[in-house]
Amino acid sequence: MKSYLSLLWITALCLCVSGCSNYRELNQIGVIIGMGIDENKNSEEPYKVTYQIINPSGLSQGSSSGGQGLPVINYTVTAKTLVEALKKASVVIPREHITSHLSLIVVGEKLARNGLSLLFDALDRGKQARTSIPVFIARDGTAEKLLGVIEPFEVTPVKSILSTSQNNQKMYGIVSNVQGYEVISMLLSEGKDLSLPGININKPSQKAEEAGNLDNTSPSAMQVKGLAMFRKGKLVRWLDGDEARSVQLVTSEVKSTALVFPCDINENITVTATGIKSKIKTKIRRGQPFIHTDLNVMGEITETSCQKDLSNPKVLKELEKEVQNEIQKEITKTISIAQKEKADIFGFGDSLSRTNPSYWRQHKQSWESLFSNAKVSMNVNVTIVNTGMRTNPYEVN
Repeated sequence: MKSYLSLLWITALCLCVSGCSNYRELNQIGVIIGMGIDENKNSEEPYKVTYQIINPSGLSQGSSSGGQGLPVINYTVTAKTLVEALKKASVVIPREHITSHLSLIVVGEKLARNGLSLLFDALDRGKQARTSIPVFIARDGTAEKLLGVIEPFEVTPVKSILSTSQNNQKMYGIVSNVQGYEVISMLLSEGKDLSLPGININKPSQKAEEAGNLDNTSPSAMQVKGLAMFRKGKLVRWLDGDEARSVQLVTSEVKSTALVFPCDINENITVTATGIKSKIKTKIRRGQPFIHTDLNVMGEITETSCQKDLSNPKVLKELEKEVQNEIQKEITKTISIAQKEKADIFGFGDSLSRTNPSYWRQHKQSWESLFSNAKVSMNVNVTIVNTGMRTNPYEVN
């Protein structure tokens, strides 16, 4: 009986003290989902930081209870450091703001060109810090401007940037999302330079930051805009189109892409690649580094205007060879650009440090020069697995 009464007392006590002691309603806090970092003209406060905060009233506009305003609100402050900016934001943000749901960091191009240095130290040092946050560069503009776009398709600019970049990686492969911890790792690395995806506004206009942007069938919207190439933490060049995709091919970041190649005058063939694997090999020959890349591509012909008999195995072999040569040209051109800029965004130095650690320890301080003069070879293997639902294109009389 005594044990029974004791159990009842313990149960009653648990009911009294249980629950979320730190529970707060959404309308009591400011949930930061995006952060933009720009260079400020005032050198005493070098950072201009924009915080994008969820507006619960705006998010509920589609519900029966109604709602007021836009789904997000942006607040901008200037400060000496990012931590100071977060604390200082309390002068304009009317609620206690939290960063536990921070999903995106955008860095303005001007700041990126002057150098990222230890910009992300706060992400890795704080007790509640998170480094699994994608980082982007606001190309040809500022992060503040980019986060101010009223998006036509997604609920928030942050969601639009993330969705657009993820869709590009899945469908075309110009860029891939880079997490904060990867940025820090590459900034500290002696064998790999940083590269980050660029984002800008496809149709800049005054209405881009107004609700009127949604009243247009062709509104301003986010777009993936190239790959930012860094050297020693400073943005030195943009890579676009095939050049940007070549980097992703070498580093195996492409999930699928459309490879278009000429097969005759004003005629093209499109191979949709779905299986892409690459491998980097580094050797030392006569005291100099030698870089080799193997790239295997598997795909199918998804469109053609070429008058070729695709049912003939010999014709397919010839096409595979032509595609291989074109891919090799694209990648060779991009590697040459990187060597000219002395920016090893492929991670050839990292590979060398693993395969030849003693050589790396002796020469890592001069890797920029060694990389820019290194001999590079390549082997590209393309396999066309099928030609789609038909073998030859239809002829128009």
